[in-house]
Amino acid sequence: MDFVPWFCVEMSMANDPLQSLRLQMLNDVLPVGLGAVARLRSARTKDLLNDLLSGQDGVANLRQDGEDDARQLRDLLDQLAPGLGNPVVEVDVEVQSQPADPSGQEDDIQELQERLVLMAERVAQLKAALPTAKTKP
Repeated sequence: MDFVPWFCVEMSMANDPLQSLRLQMLNDVLPVGLGAVARLRSARTKDLLNDLLSGQDGVANLRQDGEDDARQLRDLLDQLAPGLGNPVVEVDVEVQSQPADPSGQEDDIQELQERLVLMAERVAQLKAALPTAKTKP
């Protein structure tokens, strides 16, 4: 399953605040946290502190570092229970009606059918006007 950015999901899940919070935690907080853990494991505490103090750019660096681990963790959660790590996103589907035949062929077909009906009526009138042929016994 492909990664869906949280800002796309948040709009469609606005009716369920708990689900929105869960998605934000999985897509925003988890990668940053795992990026911080990776820095601590590799004894780069100074880099971690610099990123935390540098604001949005530093948090973006942590998120980037932790995204692969977060994706693996979400996939693992999905293996335990489908939808747990990568939740199914509810969407509203709206169908817009389009003309059945945008090329205009439907109008041509209707005109042809009207002409065929008219021709059939004329053939019937001709048959009625012709003398009936008598068959010999």
